[in-house]
Amino acid sequence: MSRTSTPDLPSELRSLWRTRPVRTPDDSRIAGVCGGFGRRYGVDPVLFRVAFVVAALWGGAGVFLYALMWLLLRSAGDEVSSGEALLGKGRASGSKVTAVILVVVVLLSAPTFGGSGETLLVGAGFLMVAAMLAGWYGLHRRTPEPPAGWAEVSAVRPPTTHGSDASRGAATDAGPWRAPGASQAPGSGPDAPFGPPVPPSWDPLGAAPFAWDLPEPGLAPAPVEPTRPRSRLTKVTIGLALIAAAVATGLSTLAGLTWLDTTRIAAIALAVVAGGLLVGAVTRRGYGLLVVAGPLVGFVLLALSVQVPTGGWETFGDERVEITSPAQLDTPVTHEVGTVTVDMRELELDRDRSYSITNEVGEVRVLLPDGLAVQADCRTEIGSVDCPDPPADTDGPILTLDITTEMGSVKVTR
Repeated sequence: MSRTSTPDLPSELRSLWRTRPVRTPDDSRIAGVCGGFGRRYGVDPVLFRVAFVVAALWGGAGVFLYALMWLLLRSAGDEVSSGEALLGKGRASGSKVTAVILVVVVLLSAPTFGGSGETLLVGAGFLMVAAMLAGWYGLHRRTPEPPAGWAEVSAVRPPTTHGSDASRGAATDAGPWRAPGASQAPGSGPDAPFGPPVPPSWDPLGAAPFAWDLPEPGLAPAPVEPTRPRSRLTKVTIGLALIAAAVATGLSTLAGLTWLDTTRIAAIALAVVAGGLLVGAVTRRGYGLLVVAGPLVGFVLLALSVQVPTGGWETFGDERVEITSPAQLDTPVTHEVGTVTVDMRELELDRDRSYSITNEVGEVRVLLPDGLAVQADCRTEIGSVDCPDPPADTDGPILTLDITTEMGSVKVTR
């Protein structure tokens, strides 16, 4: 009777980290993180690049994860990652300055994808990080073992020796190692103890019998594919987008085109980048433009979704109004969100007057002086109302208050 055992989660996580990708500098747009994931799990690296760009729009999760992977995954041929090299645990090709910058980026971007910027455990950014890590785990479950040829990709290059090796007679490109002062390599000469003698350099009659044994012909070397020249499409498109944005900014500032705001300028630059992506889709170039197009799309969509209120952003937050003269009652209060406090304790009426206070969301408080006759009309859709009763009989002037709020409380006190 046989029983199949399922690996537990800690074992799978250890296997995931043991067979983790390595960054591939030969297939990189920035640091080779996406290229390494693509080779390790057999997925097109462009999909990983798009995923990181989309995640960057969700609270900066893509920036945090890419910097973290850059820091923790070693480059192909290196002994350790940049983070481990920074701690002195081995050799890495990147500089320590780059590693320090990556640490700063990780520390600065980690708290920013929380919901309020104060905690790491809420918000869309945290959910995106969890989703991408879960996706990594799913890829490992699908492909637990590296593909064929992965050992050659992730192999560690031997360290290069310098200095005293040449004086000891180390092998060089000029030929095999020779002892200092020797005219022949080991194994040559009539009394060579280490192997057959070397045929003389000039033997026109073929008098050396051991020179008749020619080696068997080997396999022909595989033809080397010519490397494609690096495309300038990304640089040219980014340059044109910057020029278009600069021209639009100049027209908005110098020509007085007020409709050409920041959102429209960003949309113009995005249109240029989109044209470059269309050209790149045909020519199979310009993948680096995805890194530029992602933040631009996020900015334009966010700017279009957030509308500036009619009264500007000044109508958001707490507002306090002090009324000391009857002339100030001619200017009503209109507010959007926040608490509105109207202080009338220094007011003396000269005649019957009316005053209007409107607040969309929030509390409205009115402070009245003693002895002032007030007739208040207080209304709210959702909330509480605490207003004085109308005066029964008065000989002085009367102040009529019209107070409205959609959601919140209204309170009139003396």
